[in-house]
Amino acid sequence: MLDLVTLSGSHTIGRSTCYSVMNRIYNFNGTGKPDPSLNMYYLKLLRKRCKKDLDLVHLDVITPRTFDTTYYTNLKRKVGLLSTDQLLFSDERTSPFVEAFATQAFLFTSQFAMSMVKLGNVQVLTRSNEGEIRVNCNYVNHV
Repeated sequence: MLDLVTLSGSHTIGRSTCYSVMNRIYNFNGTGKPDPSLNMYYLKLLRKRCKKDLDLVHLDVITPRTFDTTYYTNLKRKVGLLSTDQLLFSDERTSPFVEAFATQAFLFTSQFAMSMVKLGNVQVLTRSNEGEIRVNCNYVNHV
């Protein structure tokens, strides 16, 4: 869990297409309403910026070009762009890590380095008999 929360911190830089959040801002879980975990001011901003699926929005609305801990502060303020990001703060298993990283930049940067090294040591599957190599990484292959 620690590595998941840590590496998600890379969302402090970069952008996403609005396609990734359209359901969240207009029709969360088919309710016809926005995700209730979204900060209302942030929701209004997203609706202003997301007119089309291919429009782009920053993953970190406050410091989009700086590798810092603002991503975690944003989660505490309900300003996480992706629902998977926002869940890191609302889940009791991961929220203590979000809290710690939001207030202790050195802890985040040192853990990020360790988690990246760990990720770099993961062996990539090269043959299908080692596991599933997905045709589209978003979906399990059809049998």
